[in-house]
Amino acid sequence: MKNFYFYQTDIISEKTNFMVCFYSGGTFCLETFYNEVENQFKTCIFTRDIVFITPEFNKNDISEKLLQTESQSIMKDRINSLQELNFHACFIKRNGEFELSVFNNDREKLTNTEMSKLIEFGLYNIITSRHLIIEAHSNIHFIKPSGKHTSKFIDVKNLLESSVEITFMATCLLKLLPEKINKIYVDTSGIYSLAYELGNIIRAFDRSSEIFSIDSFGSYGGIDEYDFSSDANTLVLISASTSNNMFEKLKKNLSLEQASVVSVIMTQVSDNKQKVLIKFQKYKDKFCKDYFQHFESYNENECPMCLEEHSIPIALNKSRFVFDAPRSETYLPLAIDSDKNLRTLIHRYKDLDTFRCLFDGIDGTKKPTPEYFIDVSKIIGQEKFQELVKNNLHRYFPLNTDCMIHCNDEGAKELAELIQKNVSELGLEINLYDSEINLKKEPKKGIVVIAGSLESGKALLNISRALRKFNELPITYIVGFAKYNSESELKKLQMDLKFSEGPCGHHQVHVIEKILLPINEHKKHSWDKELEILNILAAKYEDNDKLKETIEKRNKQLRQASSIENKGLGEDLFLPSPLGDSLILGKTFAFWDKGDNDEEFYHQSTVYFTVSSVLQQLRTKAKKDGAIPLKTGYIIRQLDPLLFDRFNEGIIQASVLRTAKSRELDYSADDANSKVIGSLIERMLKFPETKEAEGLSEILLALCTKKLQIKKDYLLGLDDNNLGKEKHTMTWMLVEYAKELILKDTSGKDDLQAEPVVF
Repeated sequence: MKNFYFYQTDIISEKTNFMVCFYSGGTFCLETFYNEVENQFKTCIFTRDIVFITPEFNKNDISEKLLQTESQSIMKDRINSLQELNFHACFIKRNGEFELSVFNNDREKLTNTEMSKLIEFGLYNIITSRHLIIEAHSNIHFIKPSGKHTSKFIDVKNLLESSVEITFMATCLLKLLPEKINKIYVDTSGIYSLAYELGNIIRAFDRSSEIFSIDSFGSYGGIDEYDFSSDANTLVLISASTSNNMFEKLKKNLSLEQASVVSVIMTQVSDNKQKVLIKFQKYKDKFCKDYFQHFESYNENECPMCLEEHSIPIALNKSRFVFDAPRSETYLPLAIDSDKNLRTLIHRYKDLDTFRCLFDGIDGTKKPTPEYFIDVSKIIGQEKFQELVKNNLHRYFPLNTDCMIHCNDEGAKELAELIQKNVSELGLEINLYDSEINLKKEPKKGIVVIAGSLESGKALLNISRALRKFNELPITYIVGFAKYNSESELKKLQMDLKFSEGPCGHHQVHVIEKILLPINEHKKHSWDKELEILNILAAKYEDNDKLKETIEKRNKQLRQASSIENKGLGEDLFLPSPLGDSLILGKTFAFWDKGDNDEEFYHQSTVYFTVSSVLQQLRTKAKKDGAIPLKTGYIIRQLDPLLFDRFNEGIIQASVLRTAKSRELDYSADDANSKVIGSLIERMLKFPETKEAEGLSEILLALCTKKLQIKKDYLLGLDDNNLGKEKHTMTWMLVEYAKELILKDTSGKDDLQAEPVVF
């Protein structure tokens, strides 16, 4: 077993004049020590001071064998007989204090402050060489055991790989411990070896063979359930804290009132009363600034990495962590990925301005603004839809209904009136009410609730709760057009609405049309992100009237989209081409049936709905081989970048960029995929007025919002382009911002210092 831990540093100059040796104990072998020192001097020949550190219980053995004139002379001869050498000894007492000496009495002893600095560097050396800090790859971040999200994580067990280094850390902890210890609790089994070595050191000081208990309470998940038993001699050892939540929670536990709580690592500023071995705030100032900062933790609903969807969260499983970057797989969408239901919907409703974006379907006040809106009022008069409604009524409408209630969403009232008209032809006269449910006549037989469009189902669930007093009556829910994330979520909502403990059994839910979409899956949709970029550009070009006018026009268009007057966007959903023209779908679209676009198509939202639905199917539905092409998980499944070559129309590219999730377009870790996108951008920038470059503004916007990420080495065309400020206004502004954002100089960033640090 290795008993020596060597490192080099200094305390007053830039030269590494100090060689430090920590000796853990055991049988001290002079020859082994001489060999180790000789090897160390081969890499640091100008060392003048050797500092020998060990716990005080080794003092007699070391004094007898090493702190003798003959032993010192042999050591000096083994190094270099002409070498000027000072040999310092530091014996660490049970309470962590130092007993300092220097072998030659005419030499000046080290001070306690200087000794503390040398020991701190020993800890710093272990931290950096053993990779204490784990930083997430760009496309993932961590969920800590506390539930908080972070991009950096501390794995203390990485420090505990060498027995002599464990003893060194345990010896450093002595100054923080109570006078006596009879029990140790640790937050994770990962630091059990450190607690065990603490026990060994304390027994050596006390010359005792008594073994005291060490147990793990299982981090955050175990605090409330663990049966603590403590007194003034109990030690609670926290491995690491980035939020101080663990310390606060332990101090509130009445069973630990008398216990001493000590943290090995603390990243944030701590209370002076807290006992901490390694304080990052202190190490940040003394050593490497970048290495010891940016340990922010976030609640899930406040996590900017989740909000911006730049990375996926990976849960850390107690003491067993996997930190390799997830591998990625790509998938290229094909025509067969557009199923029969989607193609049929497009055929029926694509020319009716039905599919729109950025409206809540009620009054335009809902925040955040919903991404997808289906205007059912536009399809009420469509013959095929009326036929579907009639067929649904003949099959499912309960004849014992005497009350109908419609929601307040767009098209619900019109659908309810259509249903009322149809059932009246069957000889049923039914009272119709709005969702306020101010019933003039209390229903006695049955109730039908009608919604124009279904999204989260919140409105129907609210009505369902309001109707509980009529739970003994059968309730039937009829939805004109359901937007849903997955079959399982739609079935769950239907079951929630159907549930009834009344005598009539389960209620009924019937959907006339439905479309699969990523409803509310974008925590911040791309138009909100676009507005953020527009605000940045507005501040940047506030003195240029032409550029300012272009920005304000688009800004106004987006901000007014959700109003009750506009009811969202159908056309002009995307940024125009470099020449300022609206993006138009050419003939023959792979995801539509033949004949549905024999001519150019101008309604951008309909194309966006199509692409959104196709990608959502690839995220939620298994193929024949059982694989789900874009399923979430540790394997990051991405869109094949060749997609942008195959579907080279700007309107399709824009749809993909807007509806895709960031992880599906993050090629920053892959050279080949980055090269494909980089070449495409370079070609577009060189020929911005060609048909193939229509989607350039959307691609640049995706780069600026970090929805699309590639290695910056492949963004060769940003500096060398043929864009003009006057002619290609919006595109020119975006490329200038992309250059500033992505290609900015980062050489001033502090790197982890390779050389020993000067105190």
